[in-house]
Amino acid sequence: MTDPDAIAERLSELQANVLAPLVLGGPLHPVRPFGVRLALLLGDGAPALDRDLGSRIDVVRVRVARLVAPVDALPELTAVDWALLAALNDLLQLTNHELAGVLTRSRYPRLLASVRDLCELVPAPADVATALSRHATFARVLDSVRTDAVVVWWTGRASFRGQPPPPRLLRWRQLRNVEVETRRVGLADMGHGIPGLAPPDFTDALALWMTRTPLTDLATATRKSPPFAWSASTLAVVATPPGRSLAYRVLLRQPHDLAVATLARAAREVPPRFGRARAIAESFASEVAAGIKLLDERSGAA
Repeated sequence: MTDPDAIAERLSELQANVLAPLVLGGPLHPVRPFGVRLALLLGDGAPALDRDLGSRIDVVRVRVARLVAPVDALPELTAVDWALLAALNDLLQLTNHELAGVLTRSRYPRLLASVRDLCELVPAPADVATALSRHATFARVLDSVRTDAVVVWWTGRASFRGQPPPPRLLRWRQLRNVEVETRRVGLADMGHGIPGLAPPDFTDALALWMTRTPLTDLATATRKSPPFAWSASTLAVVATPPGRSLAYRVLLRQPHDLAVATLARAAREVPPRFGRARAIAESFASEVAAGIKLLDERSGAA
């Protein structure tokens, strides 16, 4: 797809259905998968975006950034940011059981490979300012949840992933002994039940995606899944004094004991053959542990 109008239309869909709810809140509705080639062209459609919606998104992005840094403005989203957002959209589409049928299940492995290829092509932030800007966009990504429902009645049952049960199944609830059980599924757990893929395939892709926004990766380090692991991009952030300060601030917003334990565990998991990387990870883990200990002691004394 190289038609400028078509690219602008797809970008507008992505802005309204994925970016806006991700940043502003509200139901997120993944759009058609983009694939690598189209995702890398999305920046060309930026002039046609909804400027009013973009302004509201930018206001919230600055608020998120201010939680860890004294900034008054952030740069506009770049082509790289849009590509990363498209990768997130396609990752979410992997959990869509209506994406393919019985004869087209190979679509899921192909889409997974496309997501991984796209993430590999998205460069890590070139500096701390870019890392902060990217985090301001994707800070809430792991807050994404899907509501599943199971409807049971006297002659059967039906499951619905991310969709409300149709009204016809809820009619005459007492007469038909209809029961509805709902469950909220976090993003990291959405990989269960994808045709042709194992749950680790999805979580590994999510972990790779997280490395493209390293400050977000650090800001959610105490998550259960995918477990935090040091990457070239997160190590690059903490290798500079400004990045180290930002990383420390986002870690302070997490449970202190879990943050200390997570960093210590992740440092141990860096292979010894990567001596410099392991030294950076160990040094930062020690600094965070010492800083948090001092902070907690002062809080206790007060």
